[in-house]
Amino acid sequence: MAVSSVSSDDQGFRRVRPLHLVKDPKVVGGWRASSAAFEDDSDGASMSVYLRSIVLDIGLTDKDVVAGKETKWAVAAIPIQVLVEEEQVVEPDPIVNALVSHPCDPAHALVNGVKKPKTRRERISKASPLVFIVP
Repeated sequence: MAVSSVSSDDQGFRRVRPLHLVKDPKVVGGWRASSAAFEDDSDGASMSVYLRSIVLDIGLTDKDVVAGKETKWAVAAIPIQVLVEEEQVVEPDPIVNALVSHPCDPAHALVNGVKKPKTRRERISKASPLVFIVP
């Protein structure tokens, strides 16, 4: 099991692009995130999330994670415990002095580790319900 400096009781809010939304009548709300939503960035950077505990501490909500995004962007809530069980290391990475700031920047974190397709499909995406979709 991986060791993370983030509490395993926390969640990571992951922004989900409209391209990665899948219609699924078996889940509440009828939509889920595809496993591709939980890949590392195409430039090789680790997957990023916003830590729920910090988002709430700074007076924001899950909806603020997709502030400024267009229709059909969504937010998935990933249990940190699931990431740790899958050998992912979650480390706070607050964004400071960005050219374009985002309200959730203080809650930014990186999810480091190999995210195999089977792990993303069978564990991470299944454990990460959508908590908000931009109407």
